Amino acid sequence: MIDALARYRVHILVAAMLLLPALSMLLARGGSGRNPVDRAAINLLGPLQTGAAFGLGFIEDLWNDYVALRNMKEENERLRQEIAQLREERARLVGVLQENARLRQMLQLKGERPELELRGARVIAADVSPFFRVLRLRLDTHDADQKLEPRMAVVSHEGVVGQILEVYDDYVDVMLVSDPRSNIDVYTQRNRTRGMVYGLGHKRDYACRMGYLRRRDEVHDGDVLVTSGKGGIFPRELLVGTVTDVQRKEYGLNQEASVEPIVDVSRLEEVFIITGKAAPGQRP
Repeated sequence: MIDALARYRVHILVAAMLLLPALSMLLARGGSGRNPVDRAAINLLGPLQTGAAFGLGFIEDLWNDYVALRNMKEENERLRQEIAQLREERARLVGVLQENARLRQMLQLKGERPELELRGARVIAADVSPFFRVLRLRLDTHDADQKLEPRMAVVSHEGVVGQILEVYDDYVDVMLVSDPRSNIDVYTQRNRTRGMVYGLGHKRDYACRMGYLRRRDEVHDGDVLVTSGKGGIFPRELLVGTVTDVQRKEYGLNQEASVEPIVDVSRLEEVFIITGKAAPGQRP
């Protein structure tokens, strides 16, 4: 019996699927309401339908949540990339604006001192040794007609930076005002008191000192110092620094003053080298 049922199970299932609907329709013609076959089918299939509906709903909600979260993650990643790109573009724009402002200031120097022949250069390195205050420059252009030599003056739109120490190919080493080997003949802008500014070679700052002041010379804190034009290196009236403190000795013929350079070398990016008639040895 069991073997016969197993052998003909497909045929039995097909026959049941055909007979049950026919029987349900036949019984439905006999009266109103649900017939026993329908009620039995509903009672049998109801829990299965409920479970199937719950399972499908759970799977649908899970899928929708997964897709939504995945889309949100992708959207967040896209937004982060856009923000990073905007920040990079903003940084570049700020850099360009700052460079344009500096170049305008440098061009202003050319307009204010048309008698000077100037050659541009960019700062690429700095040596902050207390014994050698050296700035390394890369020349903006290669011009065989403008031969560079040691002791040529190096300036920015603010004032004196230093003088050329060594020249090789398209690079130049500059001895800064704060270098202990540097000496610049200066006047006070207020009353034309003359002195000599030399570097102190401090490790943590670019401090200088003004020496060769006579005791009776009137020098005050805040006095602005400019080049005198003597010494064959720097043209007249270039800003050098500001007096920050005057040391008057009780005895002796001389006094000294502390000087802060006018140019902040730590922020320097572009400079000019004075060439042509203002080159060393050609100044009257």
